[in-house]
Amino acid sequence: MKCEDQIAFFWIGKTVATPTLLVKSINLIYGKNQPKIYHLTDTNTPNIDGVTDTIRNDLPKEIMLARLEAYKNFPFNGKHTFFCDADSLFINKLDLLKLNFHLYLSIRKENSYVYSEGYPEFKNKTFKDVMPFLFGAIAVKDGKEFFQNLLLICKDLPERFHNWYGDQYSLKLYQDKTKFTYKTLNIDKYLHITKDEIDINLMVQLTRRNVKMITFKGKGTKRFMLGTIKNLFKIRQT
Repeated sequence: MKCEDQIAFFWIGKTVATPTLLVKSINLIYGKNQPKIYHLTDTNTPNIDGVTDTIRNDLPKEIMLARLEAYKNFPFNGKHTFFCDADSLFINKLDLLKLNFHLYLSIRKENSYVYSEGYPEFKNKTFKDVMPFLFGAIAVKDGKEFFQNLLLICKDLPERFHNWYGDQYSLKLYQDKTKFTYKTLNIDKYLHITKDEIDINLMVQLTRRNVKMITFKGKGTKRFMLGTIKNLFKIRQT
C-alpha cells in the first residue's frame, strides 16, 4: 500500500546539517515506502537530499513571521500534513490515515515559569498560562486559513514576538478569540522531548512504545542528534 503520510518542516540558513539528519531518519524508518517530505524555506537556503520537494518563498527576515508565512503557503491537498521542528528525528512511522479530525495540536506538559526578560506580559506567568500549545507537532488537513490567521495575529504583536515566542503565543491568542475546535496528539508519542543523546537501550524502549518522533530542545542539544541517529541505525540493523 502506498504511503499516504506527508511531513513538512521549516528551515532556513546557510548550513543544513540539522534538517539533513531529520530527513535521514524519515528515509530510514519508512524504507521503500517513503512519505512525501517537504522542506519549507526561503530563496537562499541550500537544498536537502532526500526530500520530495523544496517549497521556496520570499520570506520575512523575522523567524516567527517567516515560519508562519511558509506554513501558510504550503500546498494543502486535503490530506493530513504533519508539521514538525527540524531538530527532530523520527523513530517510527506516523500513519496519519488513522487521524479522523481536521486539526491536531500538541499540549505542553511542563509548567515552569516563562523567561520573561523583555516580555513584561509574561512576568510571573507559566508556559501553560501563556503558551499551552507547542508548535513542534501539528497535524492539519487544510491549514491555509489556520496559519494565515496565526500570521495576522503575530504581525500585530510587538516586534519582539516576531523573533521569539510569536508562533506559540499567537496560537494561544487565536484559541482564546475563536475557540476553534481541535484534537490533541499524544505528546509522549508524537513529540518526545529530550536534552540528551538517546542511547541504544532507551532507543529500544522508545521504539517499542511506538514513540513517533524525538525532538532535541535546549541550547546545544542539536549536537546529540548525530549520535542518536547512529543508535537508531544500529537497532534497525539487528
